[in-house]
Amino acid sequence: MSYSHVDTANIYARQVISKKVAACKWVRLACQRHLDDLNKSQQTDYPYYFDENEAQRFCEFMEMLPHVSADWFGKTIELSPWQSFIFSCIYGWRRKRDKKRRFREAYIEVPRKNGKSLKAAGVSLFGLALDGEYGAQVYCGATTRIQAFHVFKPAKLIVDNTPKLQSELGIESFASNLSCPATASKFEPLIGNPGDGGSPSCAVIDEYHEHKTDDLYQCMKTGTRSRKQPLIFIITTAGSNIGGPCYDKHLEVKKVLQGAQDNDRLFGIIYTIDEEDDWTTVESLKKANPNFGISMDAEDFIFDQEQAVLNTSQQNDFKTKHLNIWTSAKSAWLNLEDWNACADKTLSLENFKGDECWLCIDLASKIDICALVLLFKRIIGSKDHYYAFGRFYLPEATVHYPSKNRSSYETWVNDGHLIATDGEEIDFNFIPILWTVFEL
Repeated sequence: MSYSHVDTANIYARQVISKKVAACKWVRLACQRHLDDLNKSQQTDYPYYFDENEAQRFCEFMEMLPHVSADWFGKTIELSPWQSFIFSCIYGWRRKRDKKRRFREAYIEVPRKNGKSLKAAGVSLFGLALDGEYGAQVYCGATTRIQAFHVFKPAKLIVDNTPKLQSELGIESFASNLSCPATASKFEPLIGNPGDGGSPSCAVIDEYHEHKTDDLYQCMKTGTRSRKQPLIFIITTAGSNIGGPCYDKHLEVKKVLQGAQDNDRLFGIIYTIDEEDDWTTVESLKKANPNFGISMDAEDFIFDQEQAVLNTSQQNDFKTKHLNIWTSAKSAWLNLEDWNACADKTLSLENFKGDECWLCIDLASKIDICALVLLFKRIIGSKDHYYAFGRFYLPEATVHYPSKNRSSYETWVNDGHLIATDGEEIDFNFIPILWTVFEL
């Protein structure tokens, strides 16, 4: 073994934690999780172990593949340390009881131009031919044909330009299908809502932030249950739809990394900047973009950043695509990520007994959300501070009605943020207009 990707991965993790490599909080937590799990794997009652050979096997496979983009065409892929870390974690961690992969989902959130589609293509080809699955079904799913082919096309070009890969792995290449007849395996792009019937062993979801519903994700997840070690590989940038399924997954990953939610089957890493960072600096660009100066032209990105500083209409778009900051719109005066950061879950109505209150009501009966909000104001240090406590209602029929908002509504109901009322219309007698009376 001439070059150890596992050693590189572990060195990268330690350098991130020691801040020798600039990285945000979420990358540090992902690295710390890996190193902590390595220590725990020595315990007999810990259910997972790290297989260096399996991690190395995948990384070496990736470095056998050629680049197929114009600037790098023909050159062999060379993994950067952060990429060795991600792939070593996904493919190296195994279950002790059956040696199958530990992680069934991988969520990688990284800004544009950091080689997302090429990594996804490599994962797809490995799933097609080298994952030990007879009758493997590999899909790259997206909301549009163009997006689906962003993953499939590089994979097809890799195969078409690597005759040795075709012959040794027995891959046949067609316009919209790659197959291995000897193992009855296939790799295809998948567009929109796929319906039921598939049994994916590997599902790649590219640019998940563009998905308005979680239909494709749920279909893929349900279909993997007949597989012994399936992988749902989600790779995306941040987006502007914080009511969509990608943002829900983004929040889930954060909870897992913080230890607030247990999910040993989910690997997640988010490349962005920290809240206190100045987004206008080159240091922020380097922190959010692990391939800065490698697959990214540093001069061009610095120029784009300077233009965004000068043009407020470009700022949200730049922050989202190149710094991986979630925004509430591509161009908006209020960033709901900042709004959410203002939440203080330790406060309750008990803290405001005797305070002046505004009762705010937005009535709706069928489609729109009916809102009841208590608003308080306090002056702290000569500045107005507002505190809002809300209850939100929607008919049960609307919550479960097939629409682009259904997955969000159902999630909000399950999380206690939205109250589903019986029937197809809201009975206003159900809503306690005199909330202040029975709460205070």
